[in-house]
Amino acid sequence: MIDVSERGRAILRLAAAALGGAFVAWSFQPVGLWWLSWVGVAMLFVALLGRPSWRITVGMAVLWGFTTAMIALPWISEFVGAMPYVALSVTLGLMQIPGILLARFILGADLPWPARAVGAAAALLAGEALLARWPFGGFPWLRVGWGQIGGPLDDAAVLGGVAFVGFLAVVAAAGVASVVVKQWVTGAVLILVPLAIGVVAQPATGEDVDTVRIAAVQGNVPRLGMDFNAQRRAVLENHANATRDLAARVRDGVEPRPDLVVWPENSSDVSPFTDAEAARIIDAAAKDIDAPIIVGTFTYDDGVQNTMVLWDPDTGPVDGGRHEKIYLQPFGETMPFRDLLRHITPLVDRAGDMTPGSGDGVIEIDSIGLGIATCYEVVFDPAFRDAVNNGATILATPTNNATFGYTDMTYQQLAMSRMRAIEFDRAVIVAATSGVSAIVAPDGTVEQETGIFEQQVLTADLPLRDHLTPAARYGGTMEWAIVALAAFALIAAVRRAMGAASAAREAEHQQDSHKER
Repeated sequence: MIDVSERGRAILRLAAAALGGAFVAWSFQPVGLWWLSWVGVAMLFVALLGRPSWRITVGMAVLWGFTTAMIALPWISEFVGAMPYVALSVTLGLMQIPGILLARFILGADLPWPARAVGAAAALLAGEALLARWPFGGFPWLRVGWGQIGGPLDDAAVLGGVAFVGFLAVVAAAGVASVVVKQWVTGAVLILVPLAIGVVAQPATGEDVDTVRIAAVQGNVPRLGMDFNAQRRAVLENHANATRDLAARVRDGVEPRPDLVVWPENSSDVSPFTDAEAARIIDAAAKDIDAPIIVGTFTYDDGVQNTMVLWDPDTGPVDGGRHEKIYLQPFGETMPFRDLLRHITPLVDRAGDMTPGSGDGVIEIDSIGLGIATCYEVVFDPAFRDAVNNGATILATPTNNATFGYTDMTYQQLAMSRMRAIEFDRAVIVAATSGVSAIVAPDGTVEQETGIFEQQVLTADLPLRDHLTPAARYGGTMEWAIVALAAFALIAAVRRAMGAASAAREAEHQQDSHKER
């Protein structure tokens, strides 16, 4: 039987994990209280002290991930309904088990407290690294680092990307936990060192090799939700009309002509490669503005592909001027186990069956190397990293958020684009069908943004930069170094446990020998 006090401690541990997960969720935009993730992770670490049973630890992990997802991801239900949203939240809870079990083992090891605290922080980030890759290509949407935008650590993205920012935040949280358990010196060091790194790591300020005038077109959609897909041609007309309005302002001398116009993902759901009228509408808009347009549409050369196409006002679609979306959204653009899951719910047939692309994420337009991460791709580190390392001098996140209405999704995604701007020292153009579209400076500052569900065009003169930040060069290595740190802490904990067990056996053997004498 479990006595009342033990049962009470178990309930407190589970409650702390759930509340801690909620705090992490509230660190994300649009709430954006970055310090809450420090408190939330600290609550988790304190709850893991005292060597809770493995069963309780698993329960804590599931509650931690489930609560974070349920609070941060309700926008998913706008697309697929409540059941898949809850199922995803449960799955994300289960995916927290490896990292939190590892953190619990390290925290309970017979190691110096600083090694345990830092090792547990690395263990939590190792769990994030796993979830960023598996299953179904990974789901790195809820990384702790995303909640640090606007806080004192976000500039550290230039050194090692969002993984490094997340690690600093979790180390600081371990410092808060250290203070709670009266490890005063360790606590102070673990809080102050990340803060010092965040202060020292100012955003990179590479020299501008040129400037470019960009227009981001938010054409808007006819109405909310999935129904907008039934009016695909109206969506295309909206973006063409907004572009023609810009062209009229240019002719009237109200503002300069842009060098490039960026339309959102799915701005032409009616593919101009299969529909002559769609091609005519795009061609007329490009000729009117007399500038190339990046158009979000579908191509069919290798199955169905979500493609951003460069459309020239003189020659139309440019050969080689494409980015086929590489990182596809499972259960949205693809459907794992479709035949099996069709027996459970007909909703599986609402998911697409798209083919991923395989390019480097860069479209060349004269002297511009435009790096593109289409919508969901912005959450994956290699998307923009590969583009920058292959010559991208400016970045764009064309996205279609209309399906998700007025939910938090668009604000969370904008925060990711801001973090990428800091990470790679590049301006970022966010072009959304229905909002929020934005112009983001290389230091992550939002210089302009639209409201949701309004037609608007943002224009700005933006810098082109070609240097590589440490994050661009070594960001992947930094994440693997954090994983290696967790592995070293695990090895040290196992060796110490084996040594203690061996010493105990030796002591028992000596005691038995003494009795025999």
